[in-house]
This record gives sequence, C-alpha cells and structure tokens, in this order.
Amino acid sequence: MPILPSGLTANAIASAVLVVGWLCVLRWARHWGWGIALLTLIGTIAHELLHAVVGWAVFARPTSFSIIPRRQKDCWVLGSVGFRNLNIWNAAPAAFAPVLLAWGAWLVFGHWMQPAFQHGHYLSWTGAGYVTAVALFSSVPSHIDIRMGAASALMYGCIGGLIVLAIYSSSSTFALGLLSASPTR
Repeated sequence: MPILPSGLTANAIASAVLVVGWLCVLRWARHWGWGIALLTLIGTIAHELLHAVVGWAVFARPTSFSIIPRRQKDCWVLGSVGFRNLNIWNAAPAAFAPVLLAWGAWLVFGHWMQPAFQHGHYLSWTGAGYVTAVALFSSVPSHIDIRMGAASALMYGCIGGLIVLAIYSSSSTFALGLLSASPTR
C-alpha cells in the first residue's frame, strides 16, 4: 500500500471516508426516531452499559437501566441509567464513561477495518465501518450526561490544574534554588 505524503495510507483514508459516510447516515437518521434507535441499538446498549458499569465501580449505585427508546418533548431518548448516589466525586466518571467507546472505535478502525480493506474483504470492511461509526456516534455524551457530570468534571479539572501548577512551580523553585546555591568563582 503506498504511503501518502502525510504518512496516511490509502486504506486509512478510504476507511475514514467510509466512517464519515456512515456517520452522515446516522446523523440523517436522527430525525427518524425509530430509525436511529434501530441503527444504533448496539451502540446504545454499550453506552448505557458503560454508564452502569462505571457508575457501579465508583459507587454511584445504578438503580435503573433502559434501552427502550422513548419520545421526550422534541427529542428521542434512546436509553437511560438512573443512579441513587451521584455526588461531586463520582458524577464525572459515571456521566462521561461512554467516551471510552471512542477508544473502541479506534481499535475497530485499526485492527478490523483497515486490514479488511487491505485484503479486499469489502463486505467486512463496510461492516467494520458501520461498527466504528456507531461506536463514535454512541461515545458522544448526551446533554443530560453533560449536565450531570459538568460540576464534577470542573472540580477534577481544577484539582488537576492545581497539581500541575504545584509541580511546575516547585520544579522551577527547585531549579532556581540550585542555581543560586551554586558556588561562584
């Protein structure tokens, strides 16, 4: 397979175009409630399972689980997980757990989709493109996920920023201290 100037192979570009095509189909199907529910059923199951499993792991205590699509005001809710013990410490991991599906999409893209294209297995390649697109589509947090995890994520971001600031300032102070402590001749 020829290497293109940017370091991408032709099969990677063709595969990316196929994934974008599938994402366009999924985006179009959003306006047809049951269509998106059927096309993304496996992604919805994975999305909600990740909420539940990570919620259980961080003691958010999942209480309900549904993958039955329902109309709510002017949009469709494809699934939901209810929690009994969400707090500032566990809301972000539980709310943003489905982002892990993007990693799954990357694995499918690299280990199934590109080899299938390279070996001429175009039906498998098309299926892998669909799975990759559904995983990416399902990894996006809903507005409810964002609302539930935003304060917790902000808290973790502030803690991380303070840690980086402390490490950076202590290492610069340490380096400046070494420079000033060195003997002059």
